[in-house]
Amino acid sequence: MEWSEFARRLGRELAGLERDTILIVRERDESRHYVQAMREPDRLYAEAVSNNFLDGPLLLTLADEEVMSESGWRPPAEPSPRNWWTELPAVSSVEDHSRLADVMVTALRDVQGVRRPSDLVYESFHRHGTGLIELLDFGLDTADPSRISSQRRSAPDDLETRLADAKQRGDHTTYFQLLLTADLVMPATAQDVEDPDSAKFPTTSIGGSTYVMVFTSPESLGQGLYRRTTFAALAQAWPDPAWQLAINAGLPSEVHLDQAAVARLIPAPQQPVMAAPVPDKAPIPIRAPQGTRLWYWPGEGEETPVAVYDAIGGVWTPVAIPAPWGE
Repeated sequence: MEWSEFARRLGRELAGLERDTILIVRERDESRHYVQAMREPDRLYAEAVSNNFLDGPLLLTLADEEVMSESGWRPPAEPSPRNWWTELPAVSSVEDHSRLADVMVTALRDVQGVRRPSDLVYESFHRHGTGLIELLDFGLDTADPSRISSQRRSAPDDLETRLADAKQRGDHTTYFQLLLTADLVMPATAQDVEDPDSAKFPTTSIGGSTYVMVFTSPESLGQGLYRRTTFAALAQAWPDPAWQLAINAGLPSEVHLDQAAVARLIPAPQQPVMAAPVPDKAPIPIRAPQGTRLWYWPGEGEETPVAVYDAIGGVWTPVAIPAPWGE
């Protein structure tokens, strides 16, 4: 398991941590290298070990402590907290828990020097309980399998969860950013699946209005056939301006949009930028060799010199034209 995958799973476990439950993640061979979190009534509180509990070569350097501060940890204090610490409000988003997981990974990997997630073990337990809780989806070994008394699975970390979270917080920007990049599915018939180009949009009636139905995953749709589409393809092929769009109907992330809103969410195609015309280069004057003569020819008869070029001064010097010879 890579650190990025471990951070994702840790964020999911933090988001699902129940009240008065503690999660400790520590190095397998050095129990003094650890991070921990506990769900309290008004916050999710997290700690990472400080020099108050380390000695010798395990002591954090000034550079280590600078990394801790820059990543978001708050320094220990007297009389408490004696560890590096941080917290989240009781109501926090999925993204907030993911950021906290990244902060905890920084402490483990970049400061405490844990080489890989497989070098970690964990303990999870209720503060008033007697046994450990096995986290079936965490991907780490438990510190003491003999003490496991219960098991818990993580909440699904899927697009529907993040959409529902964004909707609950009123974060329209995040909701629509997720929607625009999602691989959407639509209920379909067998013929639609075989020939998607000729498939019709599935509709339903809500409050007397016609809605096109889309879902953000086959699981959100439930049982039945489906075909895939994207939000951009949906908007470009919109069949009727009077119709509206129902996203994840019947789920916590359900949102309704009219056709105008659907069209506004699609970025306008950028017009090609015409390159500015390149001006012609200014002509470079040609300097004639010293003594070059400028001749006059009346059309018939002999040519007559009228000027001589002075290359040093860059000028033409007139030449006196001799008077015609008399008889």
